[in-house]
Amino acid sequence: MKLKRDLEMIPPQGVMVDQEETQTLLDLIKLNGHLDDLISVARSASGDLIDEVVFLDPEDALGVLRKFLSGDISTQELSKWPEFVYFLDTIGVAEEHQDVLIQFLFEISTPELFFEVNRETCLRWVSRLRQEIG
Repeated sequence: MKLKRDLEMIPPQGVMVDQEETQTLLDLIKLNGHLDDLISVARSASGDLIDEVVFLDPEDALGVLRKFLSGDISTQELSKWPEFVYFLDTIGVAEEHQDVLIQFLFEISTPELFFEVNRETCLRWVSRLRQEIG
């Protein structure tokens, strides 16, 4: 899994992204920091790039859910996070898990259409993502 993650960080041919910019995008994926600060820095790092540089995978989503379940992030942060992960062109979704991850991002970011973002909803997603990983 580590090798796969390393390979996923290699930018497509012709895209120039330095290690600091890549780390900034990974920090947003993993929600390592204050969300608003991460969004601002990630937007700047993405610049005019339209190619995916890093990829969200189920383990990343599980890590963010664990942060919510432990009280490290709020309901509002959890609901806001997917919007920026999904809409930044430089962040992709792991192809082999694309269906479940896109559904996860959509449901978590639009609780008014699905389920309230709470402990029960997050535990359901933890279970589903663990099944996805196998």
